[in-house]
Amino acid sequence: MQGVTNYRMAKRALVRQVSSGAVRVADVCDAHPELLRAARNIGTSTRRVCPICELADERAAVPRDDAATLRLVMYAFGDTLKLRSGHVVWDRAELDRIAQEHQSVSAYVVECCLVCGWNHLVESFLVGRAHAG
Repeated sequence: MQGVTNYRMAKRALVRQVSSGAVRVADVCDAHPELLRAARNIGTSTRRVCPICELADERAAVPRDDAATLRLVMYAFGDTLKLRSGHVVWDRAELDRIAQEHQSVSAYVVECCLVCGWNHLVESFLVGRAHAG
């Protein structure tokens, strides 16, 4: 895995803008139905809490719900993937197989909330034979 980009700072800045009212909740809780379906059916559960649901709970003085509603979905893009480019990658094992079979593939991990539709790019990185080692 090379060229890892983490989008944590961008996420914090966006959540701060939502919290201050500079960005509407509807503008960040707009997950595409396909992303929601992938998150629900094959997304990886995470212990992280959705930042938008957490904001709503804080404002309403509601106890935090610890249900795992934030899921991670991975996508792979690359010219050599042909028709599979842009498709969901089920897990790291599948990504490893893709990396062994292809020269260079870009992978993207997106977090998606099953409750409010929040979605944000978590990280991106390069895999493949050109990036091994």
